[in-house]
Amino acid sequence: MVTRSTFALILSTFMGMTANSQSFANGFPFALPWNDSATVRFLPQFPRVALTDQDYVSIDADGHFNVRGNPIRFFGVNLTADGAFPPSNIADGIAGRMRKMGINIVRMHHMDNPWSSWSLFAGQSSTRTINESARDRMEYLLARLNENGIYANINLHVSRTYTVSDGIPEADSLVDFGKYLNYFDPHVLMLDKEFARQLLTHTNPYTQRTLANDPIMAMVEVTNENSLYRAWRDGGLRTFAQGGILPFRHAMMLDSLYRSFLMSKHGTTQALADAWNAGTSGASATILPVNGLYETAYPWTGWSVEKSGTAQATASRTTSSPYQGTGAAAVTVSSADDTDWHLQWKHVGLSVSKDSVYVVTFAARADSTRRIGLSVMNNVSPWTWYGGTSFNLTTNWQVFTFSFKQPESLVGTFRLSFALGLQSGIYYFDSVDVRIQGTTGLDPTESFEAQNIRRIAYTEAAKYSNGRVADQSEFYIDLQKTYFQTMRSFLRDTLGVRVPIVGTNWNVGPADLAAQASMDYLDNHAYWDHPSFPTVPWSSTDWYINNTSMVNASDGGTIGGLMTAVPMKGKPYTISEYNHSYPNRYQTEAILFSSAYGSFHDVDGIMFFEYASSGSDWTVDRVANYFSLHRNSAMMALMPSCAFAYRNGLIAAAQQTIELAYAPSDYLLLPKNESGGWLGPTFVPRTVSLRHAVRATSYAAMSPLNTGLLPSAPNAPYSSDTKEIMWDPAGLFSVAAPRFAGASGRLDLHETARIGPARITYGSGFGTFTWLSLTADSLPIARRSLLTVATRVQNTGMVWDGTTTVRDRWGSAPTLMEPFGLVLEATIMADSIRLVSLNAFGQESGPGTVLRSSAPHTFSLPLDLPANNTTWFGLELLGRDSSGGIGDDTNVPTRTQIESAFPNPFNGQTIIRFTVSKRSAVTLRLHDMLGREVRTLVRSEHAPGTYDIPLSADRISSGVYYCVLTTATMVDAHKVVLVK
Repeated sequence: MVTRSTFALILSTFMGMTANSQSFANGFPFALPWNDSATVRFLPQFPRVALTDQDYVSIDADGHFNVRGNPIRFFGVNLTADGAFPPSNIADGIAGRMRKMGINIVRMHHMDNPWSSWSLFAGQSSTRTINESARDRMEYLLARLNENGIYANINLHVSRTYTVSDGIPEADSLVDFGKYLNYFDPHVLMLDKEFARQLLTHTNPYTQRTLANDPIMAMVEVTNENSLYRAWRDGGLRTFAQGGILPFRHAMMLDSLYRSFLMSKHGTTQALADAWNAGTSGASATILPVNGLYETAYPWTGWSVEKSGTAQATASRTTSSPYQGTGAAAVTVSSADDTDWHLQWKHVGLSVSKDSVYVVTFAARADSTRRIGLSVMNNVSPWTWYGGTSFNLTTNWQVFTFSFKQPESLVGTFRLSFALGLQSGIYYFDSVDVRIQGTTGLDPTESFEAQNIRRIAYTEAAKYSNGRVADQSEFYIDLQKTYFQTMRSFLRDTLGVRVPIVGTNWNVGPADLAAQASMDYLDNHAYWDHPSFPTVPWSSTDWYINNTSMVNASDGGTIGGLMTAVPMKGKPYTISEYNHSYPNRYQTEAILFSSAYGSFHDVDGIMFFEYASSGSDWTVDRVANYFSLHRNSAMMALMPSCAFAYRNGLIAAAQQTIELAYAPSDYLLLPKNESGGWLGPTFVPRTVSLRHAVRATSYAAMSPLNTGLLPSAPNAPYSSDTKEIMWDPAGLFSVAAPRFAGASGRLDLHETARIGPARITYGSGFGTFTWLSLTADSLPIARRSLLTVATRVQNTGMVWDGTTTVRDRWGSAPTLMEPFGLVLEATIMADSIRLVSLNAFGQESGPGTVLRSSAPHTFSLPLDLPANNTTWFGLELLGRDSSGGIGDDTNVPTRTQIESAFPNPFNGQTIIRFTVSKRSAVTLRLHDMLGREVRTLVRSEHAPGTYDIPLSADRISSGVYYCVLTTATMVDAHKVVLVK
């Protein structure tokens, strides 16, 4: 037996740095081959079965994706930009390796981008013509994916950059790929339809099918991360001159559409006034003193500069070109860092009253284009944040407004802050005013006749009546809803698309989701520690990450935002982008977190962002960027076990679902009282989704939500209602299901933690491990199982600048794995086992080590990564113990037959055991008493041996069924009885 102290001494020879260091020494190579598709004994099996006309994806009555009458979950990745167009001579290797890793869907993303060498529009004079060479590469890849049983998620509009030749006069001025125009510019809608036709109705020469008529296309995404409502919420739906992102023509187009919407709904100016003025409470009242005119010498009462980290700034009074009066405040930021709130120009000492509406008005400019944040909060513990937003400053004075409804009274502790910490320079403020505000409706000067009824900003909504705010929200939501339904009808009815269609993703609260409630399924995105770019978007040198672990997040991290009432009852739900960004040293937690909670919330698809985005690094042993996973062995090593667990439902779904039926008033009036942060508002604490499932049921309920009946936030540590998932923000996340267990965190700080049948007795730092049964048996009796331990990787020569960035010093090949050690004390029902290290192909590196129990059913498993040059270990039971543990399974059966079902009758699950005497194509199906096929359990080639296949009672009614085993030469059947 290897003791903890002995193992620590062995590992210390490989560890040149502490667990908290950014770089590590003595790393070892473990490069998972880019084109490996070989079947091996100690990795889970994902057979190569091509997709046929029987394999189209549909949606079943329970609201899940379905193929051949059986629910299917998708575990996948994104191929982005050049990555979606690999050379044809390596496409087969790429597809085969994906299949081996457990990937069964690829999201084809940024195929319409303007920057890569290979794009559907590369080298074209406009975006109305397809690059046929790029299309050919893409279609060849799709054919190879099909042969491996891998589906495709086809994205239509992602990063298409319109040109003047496309008929968009302002094309050169459009920002963010011209997003948001889809929803209201009829010419852009025409372009979207045209591209969809070009992409989906072209015959692939390698399959002789169009995508619209090819089972490989599992789903269609209309437009990526494109929310008109979010753009309104972020202040973007204004002209450039007003600090927005719209050309003048498109802002005027929105104004005209808004007036038409109001005319259609209300008819006359008087009817509009009656609706909007109902319940108003008059003009603003008390002006609260904030000394915002800066007419006297600095300092000013209540105002100060708050500095944190390395950021530095000073404040002074300037008399040069104030907005009003004779002076203005000038805040000079001499040293910025990577966190905006590290420098704040703040005012403290105000008093506010509960349920009153307040309006902050201020004038601001800067010495160059800048973005600042505004927040209102309590200046003492618990430092409650009440709301905030951000504004774009120019060199000219602009007046900004932010309104909010105060949820609690404060006496002398209310704080107004401007966050300036991301960019050095000079910021100027004048005429800062905070006042208690009455609500107003239609301004006396506004009318249909004058055509001057304006669209209000999200940040000023609190000062307007319910009627006006609801109409403004409804307008943006209806524009989105109409566009989605128009595109869905075109795809389905005109182009013949037969698979599920979604509108967009990266949703912000129930208002955004209401616009998509009529689509076939819902989709969302989330990242932990996405890189930030303080000055220039996607700068190669000026970027940073926080480099923190989500394990320590007590607010639910990404899970709360993804799962809290974003899924909708009766519809599939996917997460088509997810990652914890490299080089975050804790990123391996991402695979376990998403797989575990994805299973718990019965999510229908998880697609990691990304597999690859470059066309030149397929075979290079180097992690290329923040997101690319295909050469990141620390992340890829976890995929086979987590993919198998997720795709096969080894982690149980939630026992209880909290259901939210929204009335329109619940979300149309959110701008008046919204403090949800960038994730958007929620009516249930986000941590509730760590205990139960939380799904929306309707966005058209007759009665508003009774928030008094909704659950409160659970206390940490968070345990799922299935008891299989435990999240302790003190530093450990764990999963313990019968056939799958795992943990992520500072394993060295949790050396007594028990995870299912295993207990940690030694860990050398932060790491993630999984233990997967490779048979239908639970872990303690599984004949074969796979242990994976992953930490982090770094490129050779990668150089950190502090703890949050490597700038452009990413290093070169080879990529090295951090030395790491883990010892588990495992309960295994045997008297001896074999522990064998696996090479980068998953093959056994040697005979392994035979271990005997240190106590009845107790084994110490030393998982020494650098000593064995691996992250993978195979575990095999050798001897049968006195308690009936499973023995050697190497004897070849003499007959092909179904041997047993146990238990039988059964309730939750039974195990079907069958034997195969010679290599055969085997099908195992479940039929009802009338002979109708209920479920396909097995459909693949099997070597001689004994196989245990779980049969879950999920979505099957009580009754008598027959399991039918079929090969080319025989048929065998066995009766099973389900009793619920």
